[in-house]
Amino acid sequence: MRANRIHARWRTITALTLATSAALVVAPAARASVTLGQLPANAPAPECSSTADFLQPSITSGNLYIARQAGTITSWSTRSSAADATYIFKIFRRTTDPDVFQVIARAPPHELTPGLNTVPVNIAVQSGDMIGINESGDPNSCTFSEPGDGVLTSAGSVAVGGFGSFSAVDDVRLNLSAVLVPSNDFAVAAITRDRKRGTATVTVNVSNPGMVTMAGKGLKKRPAKNVAVAGTKQFSLAATGAKKRKLEKRGKVAVTPTMTFSPSGGDPATMAFTVKLKQRRFRPPVLSP
Repeated sequence: MRANRIHARWRTITALTLATSAALVVAPAARASVTLGQLPANAPAPECSSTADFLQPSITSGNLYIARQAGTITSWSTRSSAADATYIFKIFRRTTDPDVFQVIARAPPHELTPGLNTVPVNIAVQSGDMIGINESGDPNSCTFSEPGDGVLTSAGSVAVGGFGSFSAVDDVRLNLSAVLVPSNDFAVAAITRDRKRGTATVTVNVSNPGMVTMAGKGLKKRPAKNVAVAGTKQFSLAATGAKKRKLEKRGKVAVTPTMTFSPSGGDPATMAFTVKLKQRRFRPPVLSP
C-alpha cells in the first residue's frame, strides 16, 4: 500500500512538472516586417502564357515593389486562378540604362495551385532592389488590371547575374507581394576622446533608415537621432554625477552606454559597450621662492 501511494505521488509530481514545462514553452514572436508589392482581392483570369520575366518599378498607389530597406525577403505570394503554371521569384536591380535590369537572386521554381500561394524563401536584398517573377507553363494570372500602371516584361528568363532588356505593358499591375524583414544590424565604427573636456564621440554605422538612441548610468542624456539613410551617426558622451566627480579626481573613468537601433518597420537591436573617458587634470604651477 505504501509503495502504491509513493508511486501515485510521483505520478502526480511528474504530471505537474510536465504541465508547468508546457506552460513555459512560448512560441517565438514574429519579427516585424514590411510588405512589398500587391495582390488583387480575387485571382484574375489567366492572361499570361509565355515564358517571361516581369517586374514593376513604379506604381500609382499602394505598396511599392521596391525594397526601401536592406533586409531579408522571407516569403512571396501570388493569387492564382489556375494550376500547372510555374513561377520563379526573382530579385532585380536597376542599371544605368532605364530599360535594362540585372537579376541579383532567385528562388527555386514553384508550381502554382488555385487560390493564394505563399512560398517561404530566404533572400538578402539591398535598398532599391525590386521583386519580380518569371512565369512559364499554362496560362496564369501574373498581372491584374490597374489603369495608369504598367509592368515591364522580358521574354525568356534572365539568369542570376545576367542583364535583360524590358518593355512596358500598360494598365496592369504585377500580381505579386513579398515580406521583407528589415535589417537591424549596426556597429560602433570609432571612438574619439577629448582629453581636455573629458568627453568622447562615438561614431556608429547603421544598416537602414530608422532611429538611434544612446543612454547609460552616469552619462548626460542625449536626444534620439533619426537616420534618413543607411550610414553613420555620431553621439557625444559626457559623464555626470559620481562618474564626473571620479573623472575629475582620477583623470579617467569607465562608462557603459547602451545603444539601440530601431530600423523603420523592423525590430530594435541593442548593444552595451564600455568607453574609458580621460581628462587631463589641472596642475597648479609651482611658484619659485
